[in-house]
Amino acid sequence: MADIDTDTESDLELGKASIVYETATGDLERATVDNDRIAYFQDHWLFAYGTDEDGNNVVRRVPKERVRYVERSVEEIEETFESGIEKAKGKLEEIRD
Repeated sequence: MADIDTDTESDLELGKASIVYETATGDLERATVDNDRIAYFQDHWLFAYGTDEDGNNVVRRVPKERVRYVERSVEEIEETFESGIEKAKGKLEEIRD
């Protein structure tokens, strides 16, 4: 399995995320990025995969079927759940009013 560190050297409090996925050639690859550099959208995992010659971020988009697993820091997961709970509470309050 190829390991790719796409560390952007941002704030350490963000934590890290690793994604292991199957490439087009069938090999497994692991990329490790800052938590704010990975997202799930429209049945694909998207993550910053490096930069081009102009310094722009290059984003890799991997279909969910090719992803073996994604690991994220516990702090990020807790923040995500807390944010989701707060949003749900707000919507419930709006419905009641």
